[in-house]
Amino acid sequence: MKFRKTGIGILLVLLATAAVGAEEKVLTIDDAVKYALENNISLQESKVTFDALKRTKDFSWNSISPTLTGTAGYTRPNEKTTYEYEGYIEGTISLSLTPALYSTMRAALLNYENGKITYDEAVRSVELSVRTAFYDLLYEKVYIVLQQRNLDTAKKQYEQNVVKYKSGQVSELDMLTSQVTYEKLKPTLESALVSYNNSLASFKQVLGIDQNTDISLSGTLDDVLALKDISLAENSSSVPAILAAEKEVEIAKNSLLAERFSAYAPSVSAEWIYGKIKTDLSDTLSAAGSVTLAVSIPLDGYLPWSTGAQSVASGKDSVKKAELSLADEKTTAAVNIASYLNQIKQAQSQLQALQTNIDLAQKTYDMTLAAYNHGSKDLLSLQDAADSLLEAKVDLESEKYTLISAVLNLESTLGVPFGTLGK
Repeated sequence: MKFRKTGIGILLVLLATAAVGAEEKVLTIDDAVKYALENNISLQESKVTFDALKRTKDFSWNSISPTLTGTAGYTRPNEKTTYEYEGYIEGTISLSLTPALYSTMRAALLNYENGKITYDEAVRSVELSVRTAFYDLLYEKVYIVLQQRNLDTAKKQYEQNVVKYKSGQVSELDMLTSQVTYEKLKPTLESALVSYNNSLASFKQVLGIDQNTDISLSGTLDDVLALKDISLAENSSSVPAILAAEKEVEIAKNSLLAERFSAYAPSVSAEWIYGKIKTDLSDTLSAAGSVTLAVSIPLDGYLPWSTGAQSVASGKDSVKKAELSLADEKTTAAVNIASYLNQIKQAQSQLQALQTNIDLAQKTYDMTLAAYNHGSKDLLSLQDAADSLLEAKVDLESEKYTLISAVLNLESTLGVPFGTLGK
């Protein structure tokens, strides 16, 4: 029998809470998301990176800020000259203007916008992880309850067979077989409990909750049963992955523009120096200074083998690669959206069939149990019926989780708010 991964059941958490008398923190899925967005460490690191990009964008104009320099000095010649000493003080203002200023400021803006997309995706990624883990834990809780019931049923059957064996109604082999079945189920449940405990610890870490805090989850997989048909009217241009790829194209084009400015565009520089000089030959300060204007035009960019020309060619290649990545991202998004829609439709169509399977398996088990008690069915038949019932119940819960996961992944791909599709 194939099952999804198992985990520790909420029963163990409740028992542990009762034992230590601690107060549980009950979390809805919205509570869990809120905790994660406020406390998740990786998200806080992403916010620091994003804030740095904003700071760079806000001050990207600083290259046009003049350079100010103040200088003071005193000179005394080693050999005798017309003066014994000279003192001076001067100030310098210099400014350099190049067309690259535009591309630099635009690069800062584009990097900021790209950083915002990246940060928003980091937020959505954390929320997706939290919502997926939340429903996974709910699934594991149900799985443990089913395993516990199966264990209780096996224990009850074993105890009944002990009584029947003593009264001669069943053979010793049947009694021992039922005991083996009962004992074999214990490790399965224990393994599920340990696995769930590990999952719960990881969940707390994502939420930024202390590991010693007891939590329980308020929710059910049955919410997905009310999901309506999903029809998509969103434009693919709103897909986060496509938005990010489009921004990369803009960044590549701006980098190409910067390379062209560097290779071909002139730059202008200006400098004004003003100072005062005094020697021992005079009691007054004499003025000194100069004004300089210069224009620089790069010429080697027009040589096809030059560094500037090669940088422009590399920039063109980068633009082509970014455009190809964008086209590929659009195709990937369309494929993923179609795949998730197919998974959703398939899961929705199977839920009713799986519920029917449970009804049939329950009826088969009840009839087999009655027949076994009357001696017309053997123990193996009864165990097969119990296994089939358990598998049918687990399959239904697993399909609910599959449907929820597909919807969450579709919402993440489309960039729409979580919990809005199918409402």
